[in-house]
Amino acid sequence: MGNKQSKIPDKDYVIMEEGENFILAKKGEETFLVKKIPQTQSLAISDIEILKTTSHPHIVDCKNSFTYENENMTYVVMEYCQGGNLAKEIQEMKEPPQESEILSRMAEICIALRTVHAKGLLHKDLTPENIFFTEFGLVRLGGFEAFHQEGVNTSSANSKQKLNYLAPEVFTVGTYDAKSDIWSVGCILYELCTKKSLFSAETAVKLIPKIISGACPTLPEHFSPALCELLNDVLQKDPETRPTASEILAHPIFISCLKEKCKTTVEDLYTKLNNLRTLADGLENVHEGTTIGSLTGGVIGAVGGITSIVGLILAPFTLGASLIVTGVGVGVGVLGGVTAGASNITKMVNESSDRKAVHNIIKEFEQKINAVVIWIREISDSLQTLSNQFPQASDTDGNFNTENLTRLGLRAGRGIGGIAELLRLIQVVNIGKIAAQASRAVRVAEAATGVLSGLFIAVDIFFIAMDAKEIHNIKQARAANQGLEESEPPDKLPLQKPEVKSEIMRFVKSVREAADNLKEVLDELEGMISSIPSFQAENEQEWQNMELM
Repeated sequence: MGNKQSKIPDKDYVIMEEGENFILAKKGEETFLVKKIPQTQSLAISDIEILKTTSHPHIVDCKNSFTYENENMTYVVMEYCQGGNLAKEIQEMKEPPQESEILSRMAEICIALRTVHAKGLLHKDLTPENIFFTEFGLVRLGGFEAFHQEGVNTSSANSKQKLNYLAPEVFTVGTYDAKSDIWSVGCILYELCTKKSLFSAETAVKLIPKIISGACPTLPEHFSPALCELLNDVLQKDPETRPTASEILAHPIFISCLKEKCKTTVEDLYTKLNNLRTLADGLENVHEGTTIGSLTGGVIGAVGGITSIVGLILAPFTLGASLIVTGVGVGVGVLGGVTAGASNITKMVNESSDRKAVHNIIKEFEQKINAVVIWIREISDSLQTLSNQFPQASDTDGNFNTENLTRLGLRAGRGIGGIAELLRLIQVVNIGKIAAQASRAVRVAEAATGVLSGLFIAVDIFFIAMDAKEIHNIKQARAANQGLEESEPPDKLPLQKPEVKSEIMRFVKSVREAADNLKEVLDELEGMISSIPSFQAENEQEWQNMELM
């Protein structure tokens, strides 16, 4: 990869890599993926314009789009997902993941797909290659530039691979709807569980008949009946009998999965919050100890001391990357000379090893808090749907009406025989309270965004000011002492503690205030999560005996 000036209109973009239909570009500290879409694909461009207005923790963020004069191409600027994609994860797995991990991935995929379908859009290219991960492990559904592509070239190996995820009706009647995307979900689920494609053949000509009429393989026996039944549901040859993304998410195993994800994510953020407070404590120690004490070693020695300590404080957040910054600080101390020292500090700030470390903390909080809020809302919607459906699913004597259940598409209890348990759950849970909390969670997330935005600004101000004001004040204090040394005999030199007007302490205050506010946010989310009902099969065999066939 090399750096060259971008064709992208905004001059701040710099191309890192360019392919036939993409550009990998940087702007400031951020990396973006720029997709090239022929303007003949007007429907694809129209759909992406809709997605540009969608901010969702499980959908790749479309930042911008533009065209050039005299060029038949639209460029779509998207976030670059640093965690890779699901295809790579499956390829690198030594053995299939635990069922809980599979459910976690599938829940996030279905949440994203439900959102896309709610906007009247279809994906049409739902493959592991288009399921991405952020650097913090959250699923981002991407690949939207493939909307409405014309036909499929079955002669290429890559196109044959994509055929593996297309539904039977695409080949038999040439139609594609939301249920066709659901078939692709089933193909991905099977591959995630087994590391194998749902169907395989040497050529596309031999593969297509298998997709149309071949029997779908089942999961290995160690997977739960619930997951096996879910796979059977989503891989129905008749698209009308497949569940929607919302119906999949209403399955008991996904309600339980999302609650557990909420709980463990908030617990993890509490740990990150403690790390943030530790950062503030460490920087305060820098101010009280290193800044003043290093004056005896000279101005540049003081500068080197500051950057060295800051690098060490932030090492846990960068997994060692800030040790490089520590080396820069030590180097400054050895160099001598105010100009050389300030230059190295500026370079360190521009390279932003430390600043990026704190930015990543903020980014992780923002991504995960928004995800937890979405998960709480999904649980609330699923429980509300079940609550609305169950009264119509039983007769006056409380017996289940199979015909009504089928008509309602109520698939959530199949496989584990969970209808009775679900009914008990719906009867005891306060649906209204959970719905109110889900609405409240959105406002909590907005408050958290405000706190994190303020902290983000404080980080930039601190790192820019640290090499300007802090060093300037140290120099002034040093000069004041030197003036006293020149005018007074050494034995009459008064002991004077330099007064440093510290940007460090302003930043420490900002960090602590943000940490206090974020704790309130996490406390509220934790309270909401604890009110969501849990249900486990006390007797798995009993539930299977009650299974609705």
